[in-house]
Parts: sequence; C-alpha cells; structure tokens
Amino acid sequence: MWRGHEFFISSLPALAEFIPVTIFYLTVPTLISWVLGTLICIVRTGRKNVLYYAVSLFVSFFRGTPGLVQLYIVFFGLPKLFSLFGMNINAWDAGFFYIVATTANFSSFVSEALRGAYEGIDKAQIDAGYSVGYSRIQCFFHVTVPLTVKIALPNLKNLEIDLLKGSAVAYVIGVVDVMGKANKIISLHRGYGQIWVLLAAAVIYFFLTTVVEFIFNMALRHFRRYEV
Repeated sequence: MWRGHEFFISSLPALAEFIPVTIFYLTVPTLISWVLGTLICIVRTGRKNVLYYAVSLFVSFFRGTPGLVQLYIVFFGLPKLFSLFGMNINAWDAGFFYIVATTANFSSFVSEALRGAYEGIDKAQIDAGYSVGYSRIQCFFHVTVPLTVKIALPNLKNLEIDLLKGSAVAYVIGVVDVMGKANKIISLHRGYGQIWVLLAAAVIYFFLTTVVEFIFNMALRHFRRYEV
C-alpha cells in the first residue's frame, strides 16, 4: 500500500498533464463571455425596449440560479431541444455543453460588472476628453472604454478566479480536466488515498489562481494610466 505522501507526489505530475485542458475550459468561456457580456451591457445601458427586458431576464436567471443546475439543464436539455429539429447531439463532446452553460452564466456576471463600472465613470473625465479635442468616437475608445475596464477589472478578476475554481464541477458531465483526472485516480484506487489526490489537485488550482491574479494585477496597473 502506498503511503499518503507517495499518492500526493505521484498525483501531481498526472494531474499537471491536464492543466492545458483546464486552461482551455477557462479561456474559451472567458473570451466569448467578454464579447457577449459587453453586448449585454450595451443593451442594458440603452433604451428600455423588448430587447432590454429579454436580456434583463436572461441576466437575472443566470445570476440567480446555481451554476451546477444550469450545467445539468444544458447537458440534458440541449440534446432534447435539438432533437425537435431532427438533430442528434448526444454524442457531442461534454466540453461543448460545459462551454455553453458556463458562457451563459459568466457573461451575465461580466455584463453586470461592466455596467456597474460604466455607470461609475466620473462624467468630468469624459468632458475632459471633449475639451482636449476628442470626437465622440475618439472619446468613447480613448476615455470611456479604458475607464470602464479599469473600474471593472477588480470585479472581473474575482469573477475569473471564481470561474477557474468553478470549472472543477465540469467532471460531473464527463469533462476530463484536472479535477476529472483526480476523480479517475480516486476511482482507480477505490477511494484509497483520495485526500492526497485532492490535495494535489488543490495545489494545482491554487497555482493557476495565482497566475490569473497576477495577470489581472498587471492589466490593472496598465489601465491605471488612463486618466484624462
């Protein structure tokens, strides 16, 4: 029988091989959510029309329900929806369903972070942009956007860290990332030494979280220069 520390040491490299998978399932939803979240933010800061209320309902639903429930709804519900149109997607990779569910959830939170940041901009900063000769478009891209991002970055950093940690639930639908591999190792040894395998997974997630935090802190230092 292996001792605990041997489980820990042997699990680390085995789990580390799946770091690229975890990064993939962090990066793809992030990029899509930033685009979708920006569009939602634009709608939510505009006129109150049908689209505004539809988008508001979308945001409220995904912010007000558990992410795991949303994941199960997408994983089990999307194939049934597609079957109504004669399409069978049951054999599609589980990662696709995770990305869809996570993107819907994450974009809702991103949109609110951006909306709060936009509404928190000191209007004097925008007026200062006009005073130095910026056109409306120039002021938007050189003043409004950078200031919005700068204000939103601390919240976006926290959301990104939550997304990384939350990705650990992807294994429940068959995604084999760091946590998915950890679960396989635990199952292989019938639960023996599971605490050491989980500790190894925790070390890897802590490392990834530290990297994400470092990247966002660097970005925040960059955007601090955007003061008119």
